[in-house]
Amino acid sequence: MADVSHFDEPPAQPPASTPAPSAMAVSVRYLLVPLLLSPVLGAHGEDNPAASLNWYTRSQLTAAEQAKLPSYCSGDYRRSKIEALDDRRLIAEADESRIDSNGDALLSGNVVMQHGSYQLHSSAAHWRNDLRQAWFDGEVSLYSDDVVVNSDSASFQETGPEPGDGSLTLNSAEYSLPDRHMRGSAESMTTSSDGTVNLEDATMTYCEPGRNDWEMAASNIYLDQEKGVGSAWHTRLRFYNVPILYIPYYRFPIDDQRTTGFLDPVFGINSNGSLSELKLPFYLNLAANADATLTPHYLDDHGWIWENQFRHKSATFGDGELNYNYLNKDSTTEEERWLLNITQRGTFGEHWSHRWVYNKISDDDYLADLNSSVSLDRTTHLPRRGVVAYADDNKTLDFTVESFQTIDPDIDLSNRPYRRLPDLRLGYQLRDSEWQTTHVVEGTRFTRDHEAIIDGSAQTLTGFDALDGDRLVADNGVFYRLENSWGYLMPGAEYRYRQYDLYSDEDLTDTRSGEVHLGAARYSLDSGITLERTTALGSLPLRQTLEPRLYWVRSPAQGDQEYIPTFDTRRTTVSYDSLFRGDRFTGQDRLADLNQLSMGVTTRLLTEEGDEWLKFSMGRVTYFDSRKVQLTSDDLPENLGTSSILSETEWHPWRSWALYQMTEWDSYQNYARQNRYGVTYRNEHNQMLNLASNRVQEENADYDGIDTTLYQADAGAFWALNDSWALTGRVLKDLKSYDTDERRPVSPWLETLAGVEYQNCCWRVQMLYRNMSPTADDDAEFSTYQRHSLMFSFQLKGLGTFGSSTDSTISQSIKGYTKRSYHDY
Repeated sequence: MADVSHFDEPPAQPPASTPAPSAMAVSVRYLLVPLLLSPVLGAHGEDNPAASLNWYTRSQLTAAEQAKLPSYCSGDYRRSKIEALDDRRLIAEADESRIDSNGDALLSGNVVMQHGSYQLHSSAAHWRNDLRQAWFDGEVSLYSDDVVVNSDSASFQETGPEPGDGSLTLNSAEYSLPDRHMRGSAESMTTSSDGTVNLEDATMTYCEPGRNDWEMAASNIYLDQEKGVGSAWHTRLRFYNVPILYIPYYRFPIDDQRTTGFLDPVFGINSNGSLSELKLPFYLNLAANADATLTPHYLDDHGWIWENQFRHKSATFGDGELNYNYLNKDSTTEEERWLLNITQRGTFGEHWSHRWVYNKISDDDYLADLNSSVSLDRTTHLPRRGVVAYADDNKTLDFTVESFQTIDPDIDLSNRPYRRLPDLRLGYQLRDSEWQTTHVVEGTRFTRDHEAIIDGSAQTLTGFDALDGDRLVADNGVFYRLENSWGYLMPGAEYRYRQYDLYSDEDLTDTRSGEVHLGAARYSLDSGITLERTTALGSLPLRQTLEPRLYWVRSPAQGDQEYIPTFDTRRTTVSYDSLFRGDRFTGQDRLADLNQLSMGVTTRLLTEEGDEWLKFSMGRVTYFDSRKVQLTSDDLPENLGTSSILSETEWHPWRSWALYQMTEWDSYQNYARQNRYGVTYRNEHNQMLNLASNRVQEENADYDGIDTTLYQADAGAFWALNDSWALTGRVLKDLKSYDTDERRPVSPWLETLAGVEYQNCCWRVQMLYRNMSPTADDDAEFSTYQRHSLMFSFQLKGLGTFGSSTDSTISQSIKGYTKRSYHDY
């Protein structure tokens, strides 16, 4: 090693006739600076042609690094491990160096220069002091934490007083960004000290060295590392050297920062092979706390929809989003169609929060016809709601306004939800050791439309259905809980009070209006025991629990409730947990008469690690009196002495398997009112399977028999055959037996999905065929009609996905798909 020179200082005693060299001139004072280059030089092996780009083949990686790679990847990049200089020095070493009286310098033989965390290697380096320029010859390489560049030659133009201020141009360059798994080439590559990079006649790909399955080629690529954005002119996307896309101008992110530009396009193909959907979203980064997305959206048979989304964040109003879609003239209906959606939520102060949502669409069929996905839409009511809330350790306060737009024309006006304009609720809870008191006061005004045009027909509410009203709720309770390690006992007493002011615009003759007052006490006693023992299943040690529970509740019947509308009240959904709710209704409009004892037992088998291997629960309710209070006056009292028997099972025989079951058994008629069961499987190799059956039955009073209202089988799977290939399938079949004159689906196969996926280290493709049966209108012969579609998506790893939303479609059909593992950059 001949010498090592400092570039940041003039010589200590320069000759009088020699001008002081610049920051890029070689100092006459030699300083040995050890540069540890082993992570960059000589560590790859001669059999690796991409070694100079910091690419390591699989055999050169550690065992831990190899374990992270899918089998289809042949290697990976590593960052250059360069110890950065902690000041503004520019240091160099070479086999030989010369400097003349003009300050011009020549370094030759294994030249290495470093400034900060950047290192440049070349065979020779020349410095022209008067031009403030440097030239580098031979095999020129530039290394940093983020980028590696190899070129035939390079030049540096100094533009500032500090070492390294300026621009470096590399000719016939190859580059890689190890952290992003990106590489490419350029006829000319210029990097500046401000963090910008300009490439002429450049290519870019995320594929592994040695195989360019796809690459982006552009006449010019500009990268702004500070802003995290890149742009390209005259961009061509090539797949296996075949041009498939041309973009005159393209902006794209090069890190996680948001940037203005086009997002991944979405397109769909129908069963005839023609274009059924196309979306071209354009993203606008308006500010640090605001952005927007403008999307021209083409739908076959409808035309171009202009979709607009605006999002913002603020300290005062929190997170907000506005969506507005507009179709000037539908090609099928020849009508103007639109959608408006506004959401807002945030906090203010220490305890206050607010949340708002507003939805409105031009017609009932908008979501079914023009939604952005091909999945079925079963929405019936679109909410419009605003809530301002306060909460601390003991108190809650909610002020709510709420209404709905009902978009299901099959729902009569009398069955549509009421508006709550407004609702004010105050809650207070106090815990003092074993004692607990609860207090709730709520006032609500309920109104709804009395006249409307629904599905082309006029409907008018009369009599009881035309009642609106104001409701006051006042509930108070006190509970005492005795508890130890093996059980608990909790008696409680409550008083529930309701006051109504009912009114209507019409003259009511058979319906009571005016004030109604109701009040009833409710007494309860809840108790439970937990017993444990150790056991084993073969060689599997287990801990078994036995958890019996008794819950008694009593409340006397209150009359005149048949004159009160059910503003927000429905029957409780039947499940094992509903046995211990202590009520038959949800909402506040019915004070159920209760004298009942809920009995249930749960047993669990737990592994040594505490995982739940098996859980089984069974229970029923014993009634000591008939139940007179019902939702409507037409409902007869219930006289049966017991409820149905409810059972639920969850079993995890192996780590990847889960089995579940829920049955509601009517012991009087000896049939299952509900019967749901299924099996799920999911492992860490992207293999998942769902099998389920759901059957709901009810008594038919007309012929004293049993009607099946719902009977479906559902089977779905996403199955990776290996790291590269995977299959997708799902079938939803209607198993119900229909009467001769009963409307039925046009096909019992309500939904089928079949697809295949292939991926390697730089791209992934999915193809799906989907057949669905959306609901038909009442005038149709069948209750559904068939819709077929072909879906295709193509992911260029690291860049984006083109095509249909296949991943979203699969996630809606296959349970657990959202947790699948991906390999992307």
